[in-house]
Amino acid sequence: MTDLVFDVTVCLLLVSASIGLVVTADAGADTGLNGDAAVDADGVASSLATSTATVNYSLSPGVDAADPSLLDADDIDARELERTAHGSLAGLLARSTLGAVTVDGVRLTRARDDFRKRAAARVASELPTRGVSVAVSWTPFPGSSVRANDTLGPEPPSSATVHSATLDVPSGFPAAREDAIAASDDGFDAVARLVADRTVAGLFPPTLARLALRGDEPVSTLMAHRYERAGALAGASVAPEVAREETRAANADLAAALNPRFAKTMRARYDTPRAAAEAVSVGRVTVVVRTWSP
Repeated sequence: MTDLVFDVTVCLLLVSASIGLVVTADAGADTGLNGDAAVDADGVASSLATSTATVNYSLSPGVDAADPSLLDADDIDARELERTAHGSLAGLLARSTLGAVTVDGVRLTRARDDFRKRAAARVASELPTRGVSVAVSWTPFPGSSVRANDTLGPEPPSSATVHSATLDVPSGFPAAREDAIAASDDGFDAVARLVADRTVAGLFPPTLARLALRGDEPVSTLMAHRYERAGALAGASVAPEVAREETRAANADLAAALNPRFAKTMRARYDTPRAAAEAVSVGRVTVVVRTWSP
C-alpha cells in the first residue's frame, strides 16, 4: 500500500487517453541540402501519444538525498526501492518531468532521478536518430518560479526550417483554469491564491501525503523530506505540521507562502487578473516535438 501511496503522491498517474494533440507544423515537407526530408513532427507526436512502454527504476537517488543511512538499514529490503511505471511515451515523459519540479531554479527532490534517466532513454529509443527534439514543460502559469522542464535531443540548426507539434498531457493536479477565471473578478490576489492552493494540492495530495507519512520506510522519510524541501524553498515552516501528520495545515502554509510570489509575478506579467487567469496551466504538461531536415 505504501508503494502505491508514494507513487501516486509524488507523480500522479497520467491518463494517455486524455492527451490532446495540437499540430503547429508548417505545410509541406522541408528538404535539406542532402535531399533528406524532415521527420514528420505530427507523426512523432502521435506516436508519443499512442505508443506505450514500461520503465523500471529505483528510488535510491531520492533516498540517498533524503537520508543516506536508510540505504544501509537492515530493515529496508532493496526491493522496496524498485518501482515500475507504465503508460504512453508522452505520459511517461510528463510524469518524469513532474518529478523534477524546481522552485526558483532549485530542485525539490531527487526521488525521480533514476526514473527521468530511464524514461528519457526509453523514449529516445523510439525517436528518429537525427532531426528531432522533444521539450517537456509544466508550470502553474507562464513566468511562475515553480516549474519543471526537460528536453531530449539537440537544438535545431539556426538555418533549419523547423516543424513542430504540441501535445497537452494531464498533469494530475487539480484543475484550476476555469476557477481562476471565475475568481479573477476579485483581483490578482484571488487568482494567485487559487493557483497556489491547486499547485500545492497537486504536489502534496493531502490524504495520500498523510498516508505516506504514516507508511513504512523509505516512503515516510521521502515524503517528510519532500515537505521539508518545499518549505525551505517556499519560505514556509511546515516541520511541526509534518511531524503531526497534519498535511492540510502544512499545505495551507506552503500555499500561503507561494501566494504573494504568484501575485507579484502575475501583476508584472499580465495587464489584468482575467488575462492571468486565462494563462493558468496547472492541469497540463506540454510536450513540444520539433523536427528539421538533418
